[in-house]
Amino acid sequence: MIVVHHMDKWAYCNLDLIEEVLEKEKKAVVLIAGASSSGKSYCADYLTTMLESNNHHAVTISLDQYNIGLSGIIPNKVNLNYFHNSLDNMGAIRGRIKEIINDVPFDKKYSPAVLQKIQKALKDTISNEEMPVFLRGLKEEWAKLNFDETTVYDLKEATDDIKKLMQNKTIEAKEYSKIISERVPSGKVIDGKDYDCIIVEGIYALDRSVLEAFRGRKYVIKSFVAGNAKSLFLRRIIRDSKISSASNAFTTKLYFTSILKSYQETIFPSRLESDVLLYNDMTFSEIRNGDLYTTKEEIQIVDERKAKRLIKESKIESLSYQKDTYFTCQGEREDSQDSNVLRLRSLSYDEGKTYIPSSLVHKGKSKVRRDGKIIRPINIIVREGEFYDVWKDESACLKDFLSAGFYIGPVRYKRKYRLDYRGQKLVLNWIQGEKTILEINRPYHKEVLDELRKKLKG
Repeated sequence: MIVVHHMDKWAYCNLDLIEEVLEKEKKAVVLIAGASSSGKSYCADYLTTMLESNNHHAVTISLDQYNIGLSGIIPNKVNLNYFHNSLDNMGAIRGRIKEIINDVPFDKKYSPAVLQKIQKALKDTISNEEMPVFLRGLKEEWAKLNFDETTVYDLKEATDDIKKLMQNKTIEAKEYSKIISERVPSGKVIDGKDYDCIIVEGIYALDRSVLEAFRGRKYVIKSFVAGNAKSLFLRRIIRDSKISSASNAFTTKLYFTSILKSYQETIFPSRLESDVLLYNDMTFSEIRNGDLYTTKEEIQIVDERKAKRLIKESKIESLSYQKDTYFTCQGEREDSQDSNVLRLRSLSYDEGKTYIPSSLVHKGKSKVRRDGKIIRPINIIVREGEFYDVWKDESACLKDFLSAGFYIGPVRYKRKYRLDYRGQKLVLNWIQGEKTILEINRPYHKEVLDELRKKLKG
């Protein structure tokens, strides 16, 4: 196994292996496995570009597109776990359920109201005795949905398609919509004659069933894409927020209840089958991206006496007590807390005696503009008021992050004053045992700010 930490080196390793195969075979297959959101698709695109520049022609097959959809995943689970695969007419059952849930928002796909519609639609296909068990099964399997199980994907269909392409046959391109969580027609075909390299990427690209389908085939090259705990977690949450209808809180809960378990028990062990292993942590451009951007003008107050004097001379509009717990991971640079912050904020309503968990936020790389203002990208993972939709308490939250490979700490206690100083709105962050930062809010009053800078200088 070759282990690399840079994308270009990974691509060149694969290129060398592909060209070695093509000296003896007409086509090569590259299987790229790895954690959800580890960067497999990006790797496939990167490798395709390199192949094209070296006079090869590659097509990418994404196993994500072979997802059978929620109208199949949940009923199939019920048939297996509650009826031992004895239900007849599963094709008709899945079809009718798909018609019902197709346009239903993600978190309500199998809600009580939808289950009533399903009951009515299936009354002629499921007996009166079986119906209560079937409906209960739908509810219970939906509650423990895991998109990262092998049963979610039709891997046999995928390997059959790959074999057809290897034989210069055509296949229908598969397409899965993460908006409705179902397969949709693509209207496209892929002709195997057009390509000498087939790239297959997906979390189960190195699954036993896939490897068995190509056992003994010398044209197969195997890659695995890994990443540190923070990269894998953030990529999954941020990605799903952009391409699915599920809330970040829902995805976060799903991550710790099922996605992580599947990765640790089923996906990560398959790296041992790989020819090339890439450690692909978050890139600088990813750390610079966010859904929200804060623009601030800040003054650092070195002298604590000056901070106290400013508070005394201002009107205190509010005072909040905060505890910030930071999550770090192995391999992060020493300056990572300034460029890639994952922070759990807890609030106190009794002047710092006890703290209640509130929100989980990711902050990316700060940029200081020429005018002195600071711009920082932010991704809100769990909003205020949603914490208890994910965890029962802070201890459960910390336990989940530890199980995912994170380190807990540091923990910072802060008093946050919202001040009015002669009409200028200010936010003073007093971090226990550390620095004091003064944020200037709009609108700016130049004369007041000039006076403040003189007062707080040094």
